[in-house]
Amino acid sequence: MGINLLQDIFGALLSGVIVNSWIFGLVCVLSYQYYRNFPSDGKGNKILVLWMLVLQAFNAIVVSKMIYFYILTSFGNYDLLDFATWEFALFHGLSAIAAFFVQIYNASRIFYLTRSYIAVAIITLLATVSVAFALASMSEVYAIVRIDQLGPVDWLAMVWLGSSAGCDIVITVIQVFYLHRSRSTIAKTNRIINLLILYTMSTGLLTSISVVIEVVTLAALGWNYVHVFISVPLGGLYTLSLLVNLDARRQVREVGENTTLKTTRGGRFGISSIQFISAKTDESTPELAFKRETIIEIGVPAHSVSALTTQSGQDESHTAWSEDVSRNS
Repeated sequence: MGINLLQDIFGALLSGVIVNSWIFGLVCVLSYQYYRNFPSDGKGNKILVLWMLVLQAFNAIVVSKMIYFYILTSFGNYDLLDFATWEFALFHGLSAIAAFFVQIYNASRIFYLTRSYIAVAIITLLATVSVAFALASMSEVYAIVRIDQLGPVDWLAMVWLGSSAGCDIVITVIQVFYLHRSRSTIAKTNRIINLLILYTMSTGLLTSISVVIEVVTLAALGWNYVHVFISVPLGGLYTLSLLVNLDARRQVREVGENTTLKTTRGGRFGISSIQFISAKTDESTPELAFKRETIIEIGVPAHSVSALTTQSGQDESHTAWSEDVSRNS
């Protein structure tokens, strides 16, 4: 393969472990903020956040033990440097598992709001293919043992990464499409939707671009510095995107001043949704004054939106900020 083990593999692994440690710190902070700021969230959400935190903690231990073996234990011993340890194989599988849970969670939320079986089927299929080929790649790396002999199984990693990138792109496109379609004539509502689109684009594209770069460099150059470097913190990036989107509700509250916020949860994963209700009195009919409410219901973190308009008899306009969390069924 012509791999420079010190530069292309272990230099990249060391850099990746350093970045992964920083990302794990952010995951811990955001997890703490989540439990503190959203104590009334559904059990499904809380369990998912805890699971992702534990998964990333275990991943941090695995990659730290791996780099310790290569940098210290194997110092000066080239034969040991070419040995693919179980930690070297395992962290790839852990990244794929983290991505799978985030993608399936997104698929469940999208279905909860859109009832689109086709969209959910596509996302689930791509996520399942991705994690299946990732685990197959992990098994092959463990079986082959020698790092410089991994070339013949590169296609497994490319299918895994290509499926994962496709899944992320589909999720992001669906989110942005439904959010954009729900724009209204109310400026404040549009500001909220713009904020949610921003969060969706930034977090969705972060993982998508990272995976695309990884698969392209692997296909073009084989095992190389860029591919190995991105692969180490990849699972942390998926976890970070999930937590950032969950925490986005705090920012939405600030933008949504003078707008009624109602959050609900339900479904298998304790899916959250937000209703933004912007009220305005219709003064064109003074003899029968009524309030017109535009309700935007959005899954949190923002993945799709459905809008509807209702009318209720009121003699004055009102603006309020409230949060009502329903019990999980």
